[in-house]
Amino acid sequence: MSSAKEAKPTLGGTRAIRQRKRNIQVKHDPEAFRDALFEVFDGELEVSDMKKVMQSLDKESFDYSRYGEVFAEVMIAGNIVEPGGSLRGEALPICVFTAPSSEQVYGAVEILHQMMRRKPFLRARYDTVVVKLQLFLPSYTPEARQNFACTVGLMMSRAMLTPSVLKEIGAESNVEGNFALDFMTGVIQEFLKENENNATKLMNLLRAAGMDMEAIVNLMPSKQRSAEELSRYFERLGLEKLVEENERRVRQLKVADVRSGVAEQVAEGVPNEETAEWVDQKCQKTSVSDVDRVIAVWDGILESVDLDRKAQQNRVALLTALKVNSPLLYRTCKGGKDEVVLLVQIQNYVSNDMELLKIGAFRDIVYVLYKEDVFGEDTILRWFRRGTTLVKGTAASSNIIREQMQPFVDWLENAEEETPVAA
Repeated sequence: MSSAKEAKPTLGGTRAIRQRKRNIQVKHDPEAFRDALFEVFDGELEVSDMKKVMQSLDKESFDYSRYGEVFAEVMIAGNIVEPGGSLRGEALPICVFTAPSSEQVYGAVEILHQMMRRKPFLRARYDTVVVKLQLFLPSYTPEARQNFACTVGLMMSRAMLTPSVLKEIGAESNVEGNFALDFMTGVIQEFLKENENNATKLMNLLRAAGMDMEAIVNLMPSKQRSAEELSRYFERLGLEKLVEENERRVRQLKVADVRSGVAEQVAEGVPNEETAEWVDQKCQKTSVSDVDRVIAVWDGILESVDLDRKAQQNRVALLTALKVNSPLLYRTCKGGKDEVVLLVQIQNYVSNDMELLKIGAFRDIVYVLYKEDVFGEDTILRWFRRGTTLVKGTAASSNIIREQMQPFVDWLENAEEETPVAA
């Protein structure tokens, strides 16, 4: 028996060695892409003939995935944009910046739109280019800035841009030269024009862009920056909806200022008479309305109370704070209308807290404030009979509150000298 190992069988033939494929490096050549675009529009091709334009542009030789930003820069600014805003050569005659008429601007935007519909990834490229171009507003001619603003408004109305790109116009050079606000106004006017002056769509756009009235105020040069000046600016342009929105913001700021002052003084134990006097002077100085004064004082008292505990503990803390500060509320409510406003504020607050709603906190609050002469009988009865509805909340919440209030209301209607039922 042989001790040598038997050789294992092997496959015959030779083994093929595969050559590993290597990535083919393609030179990045934006100038070649730009030149190809120029050649398309160099002949007798009319921008108005969109079918022929798209047939010429939608070819495999145009690598939009690689040069999408170059495409947008050429169509809007006229050429590749260098750092600082200058162009790398002459501008394309049909571009936005040099357009002699709004029709040519619309034509350039339509080309961008049609191409984006074929290649949706271009939307991100458009965002990048618009953000870049907005940085250099002072370097453009007034006509180019106007055309550019018109273009951005059109692109926004067609969902070709992410709204947040508008936040990038707040560069210091844009703001101090008064270019930022003028540009933003041009965008707004074109957007309204495209949307049949639909103010709701405009406000939705501004909210999506993070451009509330405070942000728009900050687009004004520092020496002119004020809410009042912004309102006058919008009035001159006939933008009444923006005037209203700005006035609403100013009102909210005034109310917030009174609310925080009340909360601070109540928390520090300042006597109610002093706080009430401060509220009257503050509201008179800042032209805060009676309704807003009531809302600010109520919210300020709430803000001073720790309400992060269990429902019953919150109820006790709230009733205690309201009883202690009832003289402040008494001075704040200068008539039946103010009392109704306060009632509605309490109703809204309790209705938004299901735990307080279940344990009848609204009824208890009204009873305490009635005993402290903040609410009169006529006010409570008028509120109940009118069936005041909620600004926020459900009909079920209103029904629960009315059911809880029914015994107290019955007593108010039927008894004169009796002690009211225990809350």
